[in-house]
Amino acid sequence: MWLRLILCALVAQFALALQTRAAHAHLSSDSYLHVDIDNEGRASGQWDISLRDLDAAIGVAGDDGVISWGGLKARRAAIEAYAFDRLSIDGCALRPGDLLVDRHAGAAYAVLRFTADCQSTRAPRRLHYRLLFDLDPTHRGLLTLVTPSGEQSEVLSPDRADIALDRVDESASGSFLHFVGFGVSHILFGYDHLLFVAVLMIFAAFRRGDSGWAPLDGFGASALQTLTILTAFTLAHGVTLTLSLFHFIDAPSRYVEPAVAATIMGAAIDNLLPILSYARWTIAFGFGLVHGLAFATTLGPMRLSTSGLLYALAGFNGGVELGQIAVASLLLPLVFTARRKSLYVSYVAPALTALAFLLALLWFVDRIEALR
Repeated sequence: MWLRLILCALVAQFALALQTRAAHAHLSSDSYLHVDIDNEGRASGQWDISLRDLDAAIGVAGDDGVISWGGLKARRAAIEAYAFDRLSIDGCALRPGDLLVDRHAGAAYAVLRFTADCQSTRAPRRLHYRLLFDLDPTHRGLLTLVTPSGEQSEVLSPDRADIALDRVDESASGSFLHFVGFGVSHILFGYDHLLFVAVLMIFAAFRRGDSGWAPLDGFGASALQTLTILTAFTLAHGVTLTLSLFHFIDAPSRYVEPAVAATIMGAAIDNLLPILSYARWTIAFGFGLVHGLAFATTLGPMRLSTSGLLYALAGFNGGVELGQIAVASLLLPLVFTARRKSLYVSYVAPALTALAFLLALLWFVDRIEALR
């Protein structure tokens, strides 16, 4: 029974990752909405929506499956009708403007600029967001709202789709918690990051000695070692994420994505051969620097002020750490139970490690091919 539980829990992590062999293992669906409201109540904004999402919703690719600029222009009316039927501001009529294309996280986005004709009213205005929720409940809209009273950032979700536009300061703490939740969902649905954590968890209840892996004696020692590894990973990607967001470093995501797959391969190899360090937290920290570059494109397109960016960054990083701990809390008791079983050490753990390596290798090859 214990072996079945371990296999189900660990293989489930790899099965989630196996759902995507595409060049981009981040399957999270995000849009970026920026709204400016001036002293006269006039509103304008920009909305970046993934072309992949638009294609799934209304079809924008040609017969060959390629999304071209000509095809987008031909579908412009349908794109605007679909999008602005799912975004509204009380008392305002949204008028589409320019249609452009930009890239975030290595993916192409349609950029919809708009203005709003608003009626004068003393009633509080609210923004209503409904994009893609009927197709993908995990979709999130990252909102940046600039009003005369300040800047507000929000994570729009099916249970938080209506936002007051006139009380920016009152929702600060709630907004922070939603960025925490966004960080949790990002690690759980960012399959390559999740797979990296799962690979480290395979030997979470062990220490490496001269003769190979040896089981740790107590659960507390195993938990402390796991927490140290996960925290090192969070601190490392927090460093490169922060440096990237403030433009101290700039690593194109098309090169970062293969490097992320390579970190999974490296961690998997180290599970079987001590090619790196005896201290596993150093592996998590070193490879976490690479993962942070992949996270960097998540918050950057929000175009927040320095204080707003630090605020969102703190919540997001905290959420990533909580998401990792949640995954580890499910796997660690099972690994700890199996740590003295020769069947797990000799067969199950190496097999799971090999599976992770092969999956990461597929991602790496796909992503290298995408560079051509």
